[in-house]
Amino acid sequence: MTPQPWQQLSSETLVHYKVFHVRKARRRSPRTGAEIGIFLLDTADWVNVLPITDDGHVVMVRQWRHGCERVTLEIPGGLIDAHETDPAAAAARELREETGYEAAAIERIGVMNPNPSMMSNRCFSYVATGCRRVGELKMDPGEDIEVVTVPLAELDQRVAAGEIEHAIVLATLAFWRAHQARRGSAG
Repeated sequence: MTPQPWQQLSSETLVHYKVFHVRKARRRSPRTGAEIGIFLLDTADWVNVLPITDDGHVVMVRQWRHGCERVTLEIPGGLIDAHETDPAAAAARELREETGYEAAAIERIGVMNPNPSMMSNRCFSYVATGCRRVGELKMDPGEDIEVVTVPLAELDQRVAAGEIEHAIVLATLAFWRAHQARRGSAG
């Protein structure tokens, strides 16, 4: 039997925060008729970008992450601002703000639901090529970022070693590998 949509019985926003809203909802199972209470996180869509330089390096960022309480190695990314209608423009903005780099070309390689069990947003993944440093970082007050470049040839090794562990970064790397395979390229 194919799962069917659940009937929404109620939905109430409990709290509004800068980055997300917490919502309480009640839904009815089409299979059992049971009413179930759930909590959902509503947030703007996100972008992340795999920036690659002409000499075969990935531009990455090290930053403190409050959830895991340590510094992580990631690719640039963030929220699509309310006034932005083009996720590619948001990806280019995040790349510039978080790294000081700009890309010659930027291409969407995938879209994902970060956690569809409780989150309503999507994340758009991009590959940016021809990246070059053009200026200083423009960090938000809540960001402390170190820019590092990693040779493309080291990405798998760093993933295997657990140095790159952010799930959305790993998903973007998987999108990029699939994109490369579609194009018949190694990488």
